[in-house]
Amino acid sequence: MKTIFLFLALASLSLKAQNNIRMTSYYDKNDKKSYYIAWDIKTGKSIQYYWNNDEHKWSAFEINIPAAPVPGALGNIMFDVYFDYKDGAAYYIAWDTKTGKSVQYYWNGTDHKWNPFEINLPEKPLPGNTGEVMIKSYYATDDLKAYYIVYDTNGGKSIQYYWNGEDRKWAAFEINLPAKPL
Repeated sequence: MKTIFLFLALASLSLKAQNNIRMTSYYDKNDKKSYYIAWDIKTGKSIQYYWNNDEHKWSAFEINIPAAPVPGALGNIMFDVYFDYKDGAAYYIAWDTKTGKSVQYYWNGTDHKWNPFEINLPEKPLPGNTGEVMIKSYYATDDLKAYYIVYDTNGGKSIQYYWNGEDRKWAAFEINLPAKPL
């Protein structure tokens, strides 16, 4: 009986560890390649991958986003990415699912590293959330701008953000999806 209990406990821990990995991707139309990022939601540690034509395999980048992408995170860490066709660059956002605190990252070609932006979404982008905070980015090719929708997994309340160039900050739209979209 003790052996069965120990087996079930170890199997449970193993399955929980396996459920911590997430992935997302983007396509760089300039390079004509797909890029992937895989990360551990508990720690935020991530690795980016690219297709290595010389070796005919997926290779990991040597330089990645910082191992703790959202300092002081209380919940799980999530990532999303969009490719800015105007800039010809990918932008990552990492966030804490409990608070919604986020940090956006860009590739600094001069320093050869991923740097955080100085200006990010508000510290609490979805006031009053009762579930996990999720963020989805998208790039609108019509107006060549990026947008974020921040939503609560408990009910679906959301706020959409856009870059307000005049005020040099991310601003919330006045009109959003219904508080309970389903």
